[in-house]
Amino acid sequence: MINAHFSVAVRGAVSVWRASLTFADALQQLNDPVALGNTLLPEIDRLLQLRSLTCVNVKAYAWNAPFVYLPKVFDHNELSETPTGFLPVPNNEATLAARASAIGCIAVLGSNTVSYGSENDGALFVNLVVIPGESHQSEKSKGSMKGHTDGVWFPIRGERHPWDNRVAPSPDFVCLCALRNPKQVPTTVMPLSEVLAKLTPATVSELGIPQYNIGPQGTFRKRLREIFGSDVIVEDSQLLFWVEGQPWIRYSHSSARTADDELSAASLAMDEFKAACLECASSHPLEPGDIVLVNNRLSLHGRAEVGEEHGEDSRWLLRTYGLDTTDLDADQWHANSRYMLYP
Repeated sequence: MINAHFSVAVRGAVSVWRASLTFADALQQLNDPVALGNTLLPEIDRLLQLRSLTCVNVKAYAWNAPFVYLPKVFDHNELSETPTGFLPVPNNEATLAARASAIGCIAVLGSNTVSYGSENDGALFVNLVVIPGESHQSEKSKGSMKGHTDGVWFPIRGERHPWDNRVAPSPDFVCLCALRNPKQVPTTVMPLSEVLAKLTPATVSELGIPQYNIGPQGTFRKRLREIFGSDVIVEDSQLLFWVEGQPWIRYSHSSARTADDELSAASLAMDEFKAACLECASSHPLEPGDIVLVNNRLSLHGRAEVGEEHGEDSRWLLRTYGLDTTDLDADQWHANSRYMLYP
C-alpha cells in the first residue's frame, strides 16, 4: 500500500501548492526544483503521516526497490496535442502537474531533480514521443528498447570519471510521467537482484572486473564528442559494482562492449547477463496520470515497441532524473543553474 499512499500524498500536496499560484507563477517555480521540492515536502510528509507513514519510510523503501509505481498522481486533463520531438515540453495544466509531481516525488527520496547539459540542451524535462521521419533518432523512437541504465557513460555516484573529475554521476532514479498511452505500450523493468540470481558466481565476478568499454547513449553522444573529442569510449570499466554490500549496475546493450573476442570470459558473461535480463523483465503499461520511479542502480529498464503513430493523441511520457547531489563539487554543476549537471 505504500505506493498508493505515496501517490495520494504527492497529489494532495501539489494540489495545495497549485491552488495558491497563478499559472505563470507556478510555471516559473519549476525552474528551481530544489526550492519547489522543499516547498512540497512538508505537506507531503503531513499527508503521509495521516496514513502512518513518513518521508523517511518512503525514501528507505524506494532506495531498496527496483522501481516505485505511483498510480493516478496527477490530473491529465487540458492536454495539448502530443509533441513530435524531445523539446519543447508544452506548457499546460497537465504537464505542469506532472512536472511538479515528479519534483515532489524525487524530493521525498532525498534527491534533486536534475538534467545534464550534454543531453537535450540541459532541459529538466523532455518528451518521450514518436519522432516522425526516417532518421536514426526517429527509428529508435518507434521501436522497443532493451534493458539499460540511463547515463551509462557517466560514473556511478561515489566514483570519478577517468577523463574529467567535473563529470557528474549518472542518475539514481529515472522518473517517467505518463500523459498518454493509448496502445498500452508497457515500460519494462528488470530487477538486478533477480537477474543476478540466474547467473553463476563466476559470471557475476566477471561483470565486476574493469574490462568493458562503454560509450555514451545516443542522446548524449553528439555533445560529448564536441566537448571531449570524436572518440568518447571509456575503457576498462566494470558493469557491476558493490556499494555498501549491495550490487549496483551500469549497463546498456547498445553502449557496452568487450575489448576481447566474442568467446572471452568477459564477452560470454555479458551475453549471459543479457539473456537473464530478458527472462526477468516485467511489463508495466503506464496509465495517464501515473508516475514510475525506476531505480537506476538496482534495475534496468526498457519498453515494448511503440509503433508509427505520432502527434495527435499518440503515446507521450515526460522524463526527468533524480540524483542525491549531497557530495557533488561545485564544478560538477553548470554555472547559474539549480539543476543542470556537467558536462
